[in-house]
Amino acid sequence: MAHKILVIDDAPATARITEAVLQQHFPGCDVLSASRGIEGFERLHMATPDLVLLNDKLPDMEAEAVLARLQSDPANSQLPVFLLVDPANGAEFNGRYPGVTRVLTKPVSQETLRAALTEILSGKPGARRVLPSRGGIVFSGHTGFISLRQALHMAQSDRLTGVLRFQLGRHPIELWMNGGRFVFATTKNAQLYCGGSPVILSATNLGLILEAQINQQVTGCPIFLYLSARNGFPHEDVMQIVRDHGQRLFGQLYTAGRTAFEFEETERIPDFAKNFQPSAEDVDNWILAGLRHVRFEQLSPAQRPDPNGDPAYTRKGYDLIQRLKLNDVEARFASAISGTETLQAIAQKIGVPLNDALLIVFRFLALEIIDFWNPGVLALPPGQ
Repeated sequence: MAHKILVIDDAPATARITEAVLQQHFPGCDVLSASRGIEGFERLHMATPDLVLLNDKLPDMEAEAVLARLQSDPANSQLPVFLLVDPANGAEFNGRYPGVTRVLTKPVSQETLRAALTEILSGKPGARRVLPSRGGIVFSGHTGFISLRQALHMAQSDRLTGVLRFQLGRHPIELWMNGGRFVFATTKNAQLYCGGSPVILSATNLGLILEAQINQQVTGCPIFLYLSARNGFPHEDVMQIVRDHGQRLFGQLYTAGRTAFEFEETERIPDFAKNFQPSAEDVDNWILAGLRHVRFEQLSPAQRPDPNGDPAYTRKGYDLIQRLKLNDVEARFASAISGTETLQAIAQKIGVPLNDALLIVFRFLALEIIDFWNPGVLALPPGQ
C-alpha cells in the first residue's frame, strides 16, 4: 500500500519538494503537511505516517521538544525522522535521538532528499495496518480506488445498519449508521475526538471528564454522551455537539491521505447510540458539513488548487449542487462558476478571500461537483 510521509515545517516549499520527489520516484505516496509542532502531533494521531520530515525550528516549539515527545511515545518511538537543520547545527543532533535517521542540511535539494528517501522506502513495504476481520463485512476497499463519497453512498443506498470503519493510526474512525441514516462518527482516540473542545468541557467536573475519556478509549462512546448520561454535561444541545464533533472528525479523513475502510453490518447499533436520533441528511449534505471543518493549513500542496485554474461543473455537478444546503459564500461561488473564469477572478468577483475560495473548490472537488482545470491543461497545439 502507499507510504505516508508527514512534513512538519512552516515553509511550504519543503512539502512541495517532497511531493515532487515522491511523484517522480515513489508514485502513490501521500504527503501530509503541518506548519506547527502541535499540528504535527494531530496529524500523527490521525494518519500514522511511515516517515517524518521535521524542521529544527518551528513557530511553536523546538525540534528537540518534538523528538523527545516522539521518543517517549511507544507507538512512535521507532518512527524514522529526517531532521532539516541549519548548516551550523547539524552536529548537535547526531546520535542523540534514535529516531533521527538522517540529518539533512537546509536548504535540502531534490537529489539529496531522493537519495535519503530511497534508502528508507525502497525495501520497506507500506506500513499501513490491515483492518482486522470481525465478521459481517458487507464491503471493504481503499480510498485510493473508491472515494469516501462513494463508500457512504453504498452504505446509504443499501440502507445498512452497522459501522463504517476507516483505519487511521491505532484507532479507526467509526461512522455508525442505522438503516442507511447517519448516527454519528466517533473514535476510541479520545484526544483526537476532543480536539478543540476545552471551552465546552471547562465547566465539567475533571474527574468525570477523565472517566468519560477512559470509557471512550474502551467503547468508542463519545465523551459528551457519557457525561450527559451521568448529568455531568447538562448541555441542551448534546446531540448537536456529538453530531458536529463526528462530522469534524470525518472531515479530517479528507486531509489524512489514502486509507482502507470496511463496513461491518450489525443487528443493532451500540447501547450508547440507541437513543440518538439519526440524521435525515443525505450523503452529500452530511459530507459537506464535515468538509467545512477542514482548515486551509491542513490541505496538502496537492490539495491546494492553482488560483489561475478554472473550475467547471461536472456532467452531474450542476444538478447536484441544487440539492445542497450551501451557505451564503458557497452559493455565491457556485453561481459564479462558468468554466471560463479563473478561481482568482471568481474570488475577486464575489468579494471573498482567496483562501476561502480555495477551500470551497476543495469541498466541491471532494463532492465531485466540479472539475478543476489547471493553467495550460486545455491549451492545444496549433491546428488541433
